[in-house]
Amino acid sequence: MAEAAADHTPHDELIASTRGVVLFLLAVVVVIAAVIYGMFAIGPWVLGVTAVATVPVIYVVLILLTMGQ
Repeated sequence: MAEAAADHTPHDELIASTRGVVLFLLAVVVVIAAVIYGMFAIGPWVLGVTAVATVPVIYVVLILLTMGQ
């Protein structure tokens, strides 16, 4: 139990790894490409539906980031 407490890294000392940043940017590019493909393949309403659907995700991410979890 004492080792688990000693291994805990304070929130201020966390540094993003290159691999993590690249994977995150890759995921963002894939999502944007899928939305653009959907706009041309299905119709422009896909952009609006995607925007409305991502609002709750943005709020959840912001809440988790501000809570530090």
